[in-house]
Amino acid sequence: MQIDPAVTKAAQVRAKEIQSSFSHTRPDGRSCFTALDEAKASYRGAGENIALGQKTPEEVMNGWMNSAGHKANIMNPNFKYIGVGVDGNAWTQMFTY
Repeated sequence: MQIDPAVTKAAQVRAKEIQSSFSHTRPDGRSCFTALDEAKASYRGAGENIALGQKTPEEVMNGWMNSAGHKANIMNPNFKYIGVGVDGNAWTQMFTY
């Protein structure tokens, strides 16, 4: 997987958003993936992992890797690009192909 600056920009936006609305739906009711469109990311498919409250990257990754759905995103061989966002104790990963 490679880091994509546009996907990272979207993930950072989402990290800020999940602090007020912990959901894969954005605070205005739109899909989380519209953040990718706004960041001008090119993609055919996407995934998102979100976490809130963990204090370290190790805590976040431990939680995600012990959750079937989150782990599936991380391990999905179709995803070629990743962006990571952090804002305080809000953490996001966005994946695209």
